[in-house]
Amino acid sequence: MVDKAKPSSREVQDFHTNADTDGSSKSIHHTLGSGINQASPGTHTHDGGNSKLLLEGVTISGSRGGNAALVSVIAALVSLGASDATSA
Repeated sequence: MVDKAKPSSREVQDFHTNADTDGSSKSIHHTLGSGINQASPGTHTHDGGNSKLLLEGVTISGSRGGNAALVSVIAALVSLGASDATSA
């Protein structure tokens, strides 16, 4: 028995022909991928392949022999959401 109150799967597909998929962050539909308006798949790894590379755009600076590099690493970790509870 066909429920006339519900659209068929073909009708639903036709409705979505002009959907705003991945058009913006506010789109109703999103595909999986690494694009700015896409959703990340559950298997993303932050290796730059199927999602943004972890620490992409973050620069670590300072001499490896001094504390400046450590301060730079701490700043990079804070940019990812870590809390800095170190003392000066």
